[in-house]
Amino acid sequence: MRLASYANRGRPFEELLNYIHAGYQSSGIACIHKVPTEFIPLRDHKGRVCNVKVEHKSCVDYLGRYRGIPVAIEAKHTEGNRIPFAQVQDHQADYMDDFCKDQRAVGIVVVSFSLRRFFAVPWPFWRIARKQWASGKGKSKKVINAYGWQWTTPGMASVSAEQLLPEWEVKAGAYLELIDRMGSNLAAGGE
Repeated sequence: MRLASYANRGRPFEELLNYIHAGYQSSGIACIHKVPTEFIPLRDHKGRVCNVKVEHKSCVDYLGRYRGIPVAIEAKHTEGNRIPFAQVQDHQADYMDDFCKDQRAVGIVVVSFSLRRFFAVPWPFWRIARKQWASGKGKSKKVINAYGWQWTTPGMASVSAEQLLPEWEVKAGAYLELIDRMGSNLAAGGE
C-alpha cells in the first residue's frame, strides 16, 4: 500500500475546488484557475527524473474573477480539528496583502476540515490573527471588523471550525455568496 506524501495531503481538496471552479467557468459564473507551481526536475546518474524541487514558490493557490471582482484564494486542508494560521506561509501572506491593496480585490482562505466542513475566511481576518500570533501577542484576543462582520481572534496559533463565524461556513468550498457580500461591501466603500 502506498501512502500519500505529506506534500499531497490537501490534494483531494484541491481536486474538489478544481471541479467546482470548472463548473463555475462552464456555466459562465466565474473564471478561477489553479496557479501552477514551477518545478525543476532532478535527475539520477542515468538522466532519469527521480525527483523534483520547487523552482519558485507559488503566490496563492487560485486566481480569477467573479462578477468583475478580482479574487485570490489560498486553499488549506487539515485532518484535525484545528488549522494553524501559519499554514498560510509568509510568501503567500505577502502576496495576499499586495493583491488586496486593490480596493476592488477580494482575498479569502478556503479551509477544509477533513473534507467534511468548509469555511471561506476573508483575508483581513486571517491576516490579523496570523500576525497577532506571529508577533507574540496571540494569546490576547482581538476584535476585527470587516465587510460587515465582527470576529474575535481565538488568541491561539490555530483556529477550530467552531471558532470561525457561522456565516463563513460554505458547502463543499462553494463560496461565491461570501464574495458577493465582500464585493458589495467594497463597492459601498467599506472593508
